Amino acid sequence: MFGWRARIGFISPNLGGTPGTLLEMEHLAPEGVAFLTRFVNGPASLATPDLLALADDVEPLARSLVRKAELDVMLMAGAPVVLANGPERVARILRDATRLPSTTNVQGMTDGLARLGVGRVNVVTPYYPENVNAFLRDHLVASGFDVVSLTSGGAGAVEKRKEAAQEGAYRQAKQAWLANPGADGLLMVGGGAPIYEVIEAIETDIGKPVVAANYAGLWSALTLASVRTPIRGFGKLLTCF
Repeated sequence: MFGWRARIGFISPNLGGTPGTLLEMEHLAPEGVAFLTRFVNGPASLATPDLLALADDVEPLARSLVRKAELDVMLMAGAPVVLANGPERVARILRDATRLPSTTNVQGMTDGLARLGVGRVNVVTPYYPENVNAFLRDHLVASGFDVVSLTSGGAGAVEKRKEAAQEGAYRQAKQAWLANPGADGLLMVGGGAPIYEVIEAIETDIGKPVVAANYAGLWSALTLASVRTPIRGFGKLLTCF
């Protein structure tokens, strides 16, 4: 039976190319978990007006998903869009449209940090521009976290995100940690750049938990769906249901 264990309605922006966030989640999800997906067309850029413009697209996409199949939970990825429009507002739009438990990858990140006891956090964003980094920092602080450092790939990195070697993500994360080793853990935000080959190595080598956007979104959706099989080899969070 298709999705016999859980069916996750998944909405994500589409900047073109391979849908890395979806593929990474499908790769990690336990047997019997299925994703039914709709992609938001855009954003045109990561500038704030383009991020805000996508809010009106979420409700009709969510409604189209529940018309297609019986779902258990809703999940929206695309942290820049979620942060610009407000994580609580986006989750509320999903709930109102579908009458289902709903979450976002941003909610998964903050819940995941709390689950792992991380209060002081180093943040790495491989390709976010300054405005998105500001949204992220403000949200983390408002959620009660102490942002010790925020390291970004800077302007122009978004165009190269899917071609970036995972080894490069490892080095960026490790260097950011070594520059500020007093935090409780590391947050990596930017699901379009896959890290499934290196997240366990990062966590092992810095000796602290690592929360990453795609993994946090998957963890949050599985938790809502009461699917609690530990997923080993991809960081501590996915073993803590």
